[in-house]
Amino acid sequence: MQPSYMKHSPTSSPSSSSLHTSLILRACFATAALMSGISVALQAIAAHLPEAAFSPPHGRDMVHMAANIALWHGIALCALTIGAPYLHPLRTRLACVGMMLGTLLFSISVTLYGLHITSSAPPAPFGGSLLILSWLLVASAPFQRRSSS
Repeated sequence: MQPSYMKHSPTSSPSSSSLHTSLILRACFATAALMSGISVALQAIAAHLPEAAFSPPHGRDMVHMAANIALWHGIALCALTIGAPYLHPLRTRLACVGMMLGTLLFSISVTLYGLHITSSAPPAPFGGSLLILSWLLVASAPFQRRSSS
């Protein structure tokens, strides 16, 4: 059964807000799936590259950690978009976008730093904070369900 936000019938004209929600959630789902897939490749890179490819002293561990964050948050984001019809719509959209952006900011900056491509990872704390706020939104989303119309 397809969630209501993903249903599109040529005979029905979806409201502007439901179409907007649908596009946001589909984009989050696709981005999350890509993040998870790329994180598997990053795990392989972290496991097989020689130590010289990483920032001393813990570059390899940093790449593993960034890949783990991307993998688990990608899976969670896919699940969240699927469960969106049962949750508060605005909180869910905000949580999805925040989780997507937070994961990208954190994981990309930490990966680049771990691979010694950049000398620091300034976006990482902002991305991590965005992830925390997104999880708080997720925790509050079930308590005010969308109205039945």
